[in-house]
Amino acid sequence: MRFEKSIEINAPQQRVWDVLSDLEAWPQRIETVEVVELLTRRPISKGSRVRLKQPKLPDGTWDITVWDAPSYFEWTQKTGGISSVAGHRVDALGEGHARLTLTLDMRGFLIPIIALFYKELTNRYMNLEAEGMKRAAEAT
Repeated sequence: MRFEKSIEINAPQQRVWDVLSDLEAWPQRIETVEVVELLTRRPISKGSRVRLKQPKLPDGTWDITVWDAPSYFEWTQKTGGISSVAGHRVDALGEGHARLTLTLDMRGFLIPIIALFYKELTNRYMNLEAEGMKRAAEAT
């Protein structure tokens, strides 16, 4: 099961990346995130681990598998027969503009069941996350 959300942002790529990559500030920027806790020392890089708590979802530990500033990071979570890979891409669109693309790929034998309960919630959360990042990046 794959989800994707893209949004254009009136801010340069570096500004969008700075907002996106400040994981500990997510709870103040995104209403779909209650807690972000770094489980490894700064700086964040490939191999870092993060605990994420979201409303209506169980706590999750995510392993950062790609950290390519200022354009992309990816993290993965494996739990209960489900493997999730979430991508966060920032593309420059020219002077002072960027596109944020969020993706979530979920695989595993339980996905047909999970989809029944979480498809609508996941789409809603991705929209809210993109909008929250846009607001934060466009704020002066």
